[in-house]
Amino acid sequence: MTKFSLVFLSLLFCATFSFAQARDPIDSENKILFNARIFTANREHPFAEAIGISGKRIVAVGTLDEVKQKMSSAAVHIDLHGASLLPGFVDSHIHALEGGERLLRANADDSSMTTAALEAFVKTSIDNGKAMRGRFVVVSGLNITTWSRIPELQATFNGNAYAQQPILLHGSDGHTGWANNAMLKEAGITQAFIHSLSAEQKKFFGFTAQDEPNGFIADDGFDKFAGVIPEAPIDPMKIGLSAMGYTNRLGITAWLDPSSGSISDQKNEILDTYSLLASKHKLSAHVAATVVANANGDVQSQITTLKKWMAEYKAVRVLGFKIFADGVIEYPTQTAALSIPYTNSGSTGVLMVDPKKFDQFVIQADKSGLLVHVHAIGDEAITVALNGFEAARKSNGNSGIPHTITHLQVIKPGDFNRFAKLGVLASVQLLWALGDPTTIDIVKPYISPELYKYQYPARSLLHAGTVLCGASDWPVSSANPFIAIYEAETRMGRMGVLDSTQAVPRIEMLYAYTINAARAMRMENKIGSLAPGKSADLILVDRDVMNISAEACKNTKVIWTLFEGKPVYRAAETK
Repeated sequence: MTKFSLVFLSLLFCATFSFAQARDPIDSENKILFNARIFTANREHPFAEAIGISGKRIVAVGTLDEVKQKMSSAAVHIDLHGASLLPGFVDSHIHALEGGERLLRANADDSSMTTAALEAFVKTSIDNGKAMRGRFVVVSGLNITTWSRIPELQATFNGNAYAQQPILLHGSDGHTGWANNAMLKEAGITQAFIHSLSAEQKKFFGFTAQDEPNGFIADDGFDKFAGVIPEAPIDPMKIGLSAMGYTNRLGITAWLDPSSGSISDQKNEILDTYSLLASKHKLSAHVAATVVANANGDVQSQITTLKKWMAEYKAVRVLGFKIFADGVIEYPTQTAALSIPYTNSGSTGVLMVDPKKFDQFVIQADKSGLLVHVHAIGDEAITVALNGFEAARKSNGNSGIPHTITHLQVIKPGDFNRFAKLGVLASVQLLWALGDPTTIDIVKPYISPELYKYQYPARSLLHAGTVLCGASDWPVSSANPFIAIYEAETRMGRMGVLDSTQAVPRIEMLYAYTINAARAMRMENKIGSLAPGKSADLILVDRDVMNISAEACKNTKVIWTLFEGKPVYRAAETK
């Protein structure tokens, strides 16, 4: 052997040794995680001390001895020194790709800004280009309390540098916004246009007693901007990777994307993007989807289209349909459907479905094996949704399909027991169940006290046997489950506590964000808890979430996230 060969072999050995030393044990294909505080999300055996993983699957959960017996002797042993392990979080209602895109555009991230601070944010977003869509300025993510200051918005954004600059501000709720005079002119929203509308159509616009538009827009009102503001598309891969990075950092490894395109679309860009991510091996979460449908339209044609997409998009579990039963409750929008009129207007909001047609829609969807996921905020919309599910159960028997109602801001007490009776899941965004202007200032003065006292009645639903599924509605608000768990447990906001009797115990919220939300995805046999045969989706967190204060739990950080046994996030990578 030559001197060169000896030197080469020596260097090769050193390089191999260094690589082996540097490799994180968590990357190993076969591994045993032990000496840990493990929450399994299995109600019969909720805690364990060790877990064995081989490839993408969990092999064993229990004591270290029990796990070792099921694992190969070659498995890497990783001592977690008493750290806490949880199943990967599951979000039962999140607009992940929309959120990923907003991270790349001008997004106020649900901030409650003063008008001066908002003007500064808009200016910065114009200067860095994130707000620009051609010559139009579009800013998203404004906290909905912004619309209580419309005169200030008019004074700031209708003169000086903005007199000729079209500006559209979107609320973080996805239902509301405000446009300045230049933008209203571009969209054809004039006094004559407002005057031409029916009373029902006028509900989507803000205007004076003389029908002069004040810039406020809600729901269907945004149709006026279609075709006016250019698309300015972003590379779908960038959007997808942005969404994956954000969710994995929060420990989220599965979700239901409820508005994955519309059944009337010729091309489904959201499902296309998920499929693209999967083809590039960049899909680091289990994804299920529902597609927005029209409950008042022809049912069978919509079912036919959906079945075609289910066959086409194999990377995503296309489950069924999303239906909008109403709008939102907050002033000045007030499009949520209530059983008692809004006190300031006498209106009962907007019921977006014909109850009889909705019944038939659900019956046919259920009969075809398709799930129906309903947006319902007002108590009347929730009753109508439950009536539809009851009609399906009576017509088809119990199909076992976990139909779902989401948001559930105000509920009649008489409807609490119907969820469990009908097998309907409650997809709840309890990060919103707090004492702040969004639940007090712009709701309490405008609805009946009889309705207000049942705002986000999560504990009542729980006591009635309802399955609560954790959800964020990101990018409407943060997707961080620990913040939502804190609010569910304390209901504490900057204006105090929102009815402490409706607080939900922390452990129930952990179930809500794991196995319960997996049910909403129809994947509870594959994900949502730590059990043999299930996907190895786990998160390591920086504190014992079972034995600390609510405030401390709120600030929990994820150290690493495993998806199908592989790390998809490490905190060290952000340093």
